[in-house]
Amino acid sequence: MGNPQNFSIDVPRRCQMLLEQLWPSVSNKTDGRMLPLNASFLLAISTPMVNLPIERIWKPQNGRAVGHLNDAVLDASLAKAVKADIGQSPVSKAPFYKADAWRYHYLPKGAALPDLSKQGLPAAVQQALGMDGALSAADALATETFCSILRNGLAHGGVLYLDSHGQTTEGTPVTRFCFVSTNQKNRAVVGLHFLQITMQDYRAFLRKWVGWLQGAAAKPGPKKT
Repeated sequence: MGNPQNFSIDVPRRCQMLLEQLWPSVSNKTDGRMLPLNASFLLAISTPMVNLPIERIWKPQNGRAVGHLNDAVLDASLAKAVKADIGQSPVSKAPFYKADAWRYHYLPKGAALPDLSKQGLPAAVQQALGMDGALSAADALATETFCSILRNGLAHGGVLYLDSHGQTTEGTPVTRFCFVSTNQKNRAVVGLHFLQITMQDYRAFLRKWVGWLQGAAAKPGPKKT
């Protein structure tokens, strides 16, 4: 493969190919490791898959980028789909979203924000994310908000590894991710968004995400002879 013609679709597609080809090997315990590297690999490979279309197509069209990287001009069909599908409609209606796969909770700042690096996921947030209401709360998010939380978590390191119980437990197998993003008003942090998903469902989301991008892209016309 050579230089991508359109980073926002070509790189996510290539990353999806790598994910499918390498997943079996990174899911095995090798080199004396007690645990596989699948969580780290999935997190690393998904960052450009999610962020490139948002940064290089969605943001320029919404006046949120300086304009020196604008892939929207490369494919009008794809740009139209990205702008139309990432808006104020509930994310449950988005073509790349699966209902009842994501869990969401919002934590107001209060007196202070929790120290997630030291404490991990707060017990109250863990409990809230485990409730059925967290599923419907995620489904009701505006698609723009959903994508913003995911983008910010990946771009700024706002990610927590969780075990099968939704806890931050050192040395246990990772089965879930929790993406964390700040909510700001007038440049002041007023709360935190928590968006949780299992690794299995996150892989399925990435397939749907890339499929959505490819399906929206303009199809090349027949070659002239």
